[in-house]
Amino acid sequence: MVKVNMFFARHGQTDANAQQLLQGSGLNGPLSIVGRQQASALGDGLRDENIDMVVASGMERAIETARHVLKHHKGLTMTTDPRLNEISWGIMDGASFKTADPVLDPVVSRWNSGDFDAKIENGESINDCRRRLLAAVTDILLEVKKGGHKSVFVCMHGRVLRVLMSALVDKDMRTMKRFTHTNCCYHQIS
Repeated sequence: MVKVNMFFARHGQTDANAQQLLQGSGLNGPLSIVGRQQASALGDGLRDENIDMVVASGMERAIETARHVLKHHKGLTMTTDPRLNEISWGIMDGASFKTADPVLDPVVSRWNSGDFDAKIENGESINDCRRRLLAAVTDILLEVKKGGHKSVFVCMHGRVLRVLMSALVDKDMRTMKRFTHTNCCYHQIS
């Protein structure tokens, strides 16, 4: 069996992050000045890793972040996969946390108690996200095997990163809250 090193990173800060807006798949803005600095530092920090495959969600903030990693790994191209996009927060996408919390908190509480089909109106459930994320990672791993890749950088988003780590590491979605992260941090799985 071939060992694969995978870096699952969160994108850099956006203006929506700085303004404390609930930023799901319905908001597709670029990185802020701070976010570009964070992404540059992430790229610099991963410079000496032998990354040979780069994948980003289909969202501008993840693509822009991944480009900062890509620039240190000449000859590679980036693949985008919309299945790695952030969760849809439905009617709360773009709302301030203060406005969204009364709607979001009961849904998160249901997730914490094991109801992974709970969702905000017109949004996605954790089960919806988990299915698409695991399908995306399966396809990435098939490409890894086919192409002989050994080190993969994947840029995605906060909530879906929690969903994915819970699914891959703990195989228990109730552990999402233990996977904390900030902009441009990453989880490494080998």
